[in-house]
Amino acid sequence: MLALELPRRLGAQRTNVRRAAGTARMTAVDSLLMIPGPTPLSPAVRAALAEPMRSHTSTENAASMRRIADGVRACVGSRSARVYTFAGSGTLAMEAALINHAAPGDRVVVCSHGFFGDRFSEIASAHGMHPATVQAPWGSAVRVSDVERACSESAAPAVLTITHVDTSTGVLADCAGLARIGRDAGAIVVVDGVCATGAVEELMDGWGVDVVLTGAQKALSVAPGLAVLAVSERAQHRRAQLDVHAYYADLQRWDPVVDDPTRYFSTHATGLLRALEVSLDEIAAEGLPARFARHRHVAETLRSGFAELGFESLAGTDVLAPTLSVLSVPSGVDEAALRRGLAERGVVVAGGLGPFAGRAIRVGHMGTVGDAEVSRTLEAASNALSDLT
Repeated sequence: MLALELPRRLGAQRTNVRRAAGTARMTAVDSLLMIPGPTPLSPAVRAALAEPMRSHTSTENAASMRRIADGVRACVGSRSARVYTFAGSGTLAMEAALINHAAPGDRVVVCSHGFFGDRFSEIASAHGMHPATVQAPWGSAVRVSDVERACSESAAPAVLTITHVDTSTGVLADCAGLARIGRDAGAIVVVDGVCATGAVEELMDGWGVDVVLTGAQKALSVAPGLAVLAVSERAQHRRAQLDVHAYYADLQRWDPVVDDPTRYFSTHATGLLRALEVSLDEIAAEGLPARFARHRHVAETLRSGFAELGFESLAGTDVLAPTLSVLSVPSGVDEAALRRGLAERGVVVAGGLGPFAGRAIRVGHMGTVGDAEVSRTLEAASNALSDLT
């Protein structure tokens, strides 16, 4: 009897597992990512990721890398920046930006508007540099006078870092003003554009910025896995003067590949590169001024809708970024329960970080996000709140 019953039980268990897996797949497919990265992908980018695999030294991949360089230069506002794109995260790009332009013992002035600004200080310390961190209260921007003081009160800084948009606070930095201070002090000016590039105007040449770094998974609307750096001629000269104690992150080792992308240094993430090429084509087709305006419109619409539901922005009105919103939840509402309620309705948002943890949600609205996604998010939030209050 047991021998006859066991196959039936196993068969029923397999059926239940298949049903659960199908439900999970359906949930994943139907969910709308409204976190501040990774962001939703366009159909064309998803199709590019499904293309047959390319050789990392092929002429096709080389052509993609050259077109990527052109597209990145357009996004960061530079005519001649040298563009490096390789497998890795935005954190790798941050580390590469520091170790290629400052040496152990050098001062690094860090303009920090939150968690990811502070990360520059941690990276600098890990490499024996001396970070001078100018920190703003969370939700505010650093004061220009404080940065000027940090640049002048001791040895001149080798590097000054600016986080264009800090993903933890939603604060948009005054890159033009801060970059001017760094250049006046003789520093290499590094801008972290991870939560800005492709959605917020960046004028690398006009502002006197030496390095703009980013990742592919936010406003550039590609899957995670690419580190991108646009580097000025001035920064290249600084790199040539240093003895960099790194291998993969040493930009000089990538130079032959930048000159001729069919050459080998390390295996490229060819599928991601192809997807980035397609996404940059879509950005160019939309037009950067129109894209920047769309991001501002989407941000204003989303924040207005959440305000009607009782949420408040934790970033000052004068420093609000157009790429994400950090919103305090209404009084008496459990933040984790709210996020669960949103997820049950197919919308995924992120929790707060640092001092905002447990009392705020972070909502990304960059890349491909438009009015339809904002409406769906607001409807889900309204329904989730109704269940909690």
